[in-house]
Amino acid sequence: MRALRDLVLSLFLPIAVLGGTYFISMNQHVIPHSVVPILPSLPFVIAISGGAMAWKFKRSKAVFLLILIALACWLITLHLPGMSSTGMRLRQAYGLSALLLPLNLAIFAYCEDRGVFTFWGALSALFIAAQAAVVAAVLEPAQGSDFIAWVHAIAMPLDRHDLLPAWASSWTFLPQPVLIVAGSVLFLLCLFMIINRGKRDSTYVTLITSCIAVLAAYHYVAVPNVSALFFMATAFIITLSLFQDSYFMAYVDELTELPSRRALNADFKKLGRKYALAMVDIDHFKKFNDTYGHDIGDDVLRMVAGHLSRVTGGGTAYRYGGEEFTIVFPKGVAKEVESHLDDLRQRIARTDFHIRSGKRAPKKKNVRKGAVNVTISIGIAERTDGAQSPMDVVKLADKALYKAKGAGRNIVKIASAPRNSRSKEKSSKRNFRK
Repeated sequence: MRALRDLVLSLFLPIAVLGGTYFISMNQHVIPHSVVPILPSLPFVIAISGGAMAWKFKRSKAVFLLILIALACWLITLHLPGMSSTGMRLRQAYGLSALLLPLNLAIFAYCEDRGVFTFWGALSALFIAAQAAVVAAVLEPAQGSDFIAWVHAIAMPLDRHDLLPAWASSWTFLPQPVLIVAGSVLFLLCLFMIINRGKRDSTYVTLITSCIAVLAAYHYVAVPNVSALFFMATAFIITLSLFQDSYFMAYVDELTELPSRRALNADFKKLGRKYALAMVDIDHFKKFNDTYGHDIGDDVLRMVAGHLSRVTGGGTAYRYGGEEFTIVFPKGVAKEVESHLDDLRQRIARTDFHIRSGKRAPKKKNVRKGAVNVTISIGIAERTDGAQSPMDVVKLADKALYKAKGAGRNIVKIASAPRNSRSKEKSSKRNFRK
């Protein structure tokens, strides 16, 4: 459920940008008259500002994607309409650039951020410059040089319209080869997002929605200003992904993909007067790490986090630190959530964790391979008059957790409700009078 919720949230903003852009493009009267003259330049403004931000955030992949978007926008909205070339060369340059952009999005989907002013960055810039040179060569007369003649020979099939039925391309300027390649790229990106569900969702969503926005920009090339609007939307979607990545780094634990301690502290401020929380600790985790190695220990953390993320009873799991986790039940009380947490404990205890031989482990004798059992201990506490702040409740849950450890581990313990200061004061007054 958490992975599905994160996917829906990551889809919301890009789809809202696409929907808003389409609405404005179909109702251009809503655009202020003062903005219309500068509309063709706005994609470049967003691409430059987004590129500067991506460089500052060390997101080199976004920098190069925004450079590609700016080049495509320059070719389509500014360069092509003023060309004196023949119609065929225009169509070939249009089709070639429309073909290259989805392919670049697919390529950059699997590139890592390795810097702009590095060897990898230089290769990426050279790769983009080579594509720009090929598209520019298409606009030149075919008799210019052997290279230009070769480029024209390659670009010629892009003008074909007999690969698909006529109805498949009768609704758009995009050539049929471009539709086939773009459709294949979109299908593969969607497939990889489903296969890698929960991992890099925002990256795939950004690439898919950017691809759709770019195709819309090429589709509406003949409609004034609409192409620029969709290029602007593409640059904005890529820039938005920087903020999503920043949120992920700040509020999501990278190893377990659970909300982090910072997210927990932020959510503490939203709690009301009735809530319960549990502190969870993996039993003998240090010994497990020393025996099997830290790589296996990381796998254990991921496995336990996967179970915690599916806790029932309305709870949300967070990584507190190390092998400790916190589960918050915003409307729960200790007795009510105990059964849900005990079910969680039993599910983890019943799960066979398999030691993979490919992982690094210390060279020790008698290290048992194969399936091992991982257990957790849980301490529960709820808000009371004696523990009113979330940190007070955390301390109570921690005490209950230590009791669970002392009772043999793999058990759930509820903290005893502390007496509040007012009741203590009344009790001391009664004793004094006696």
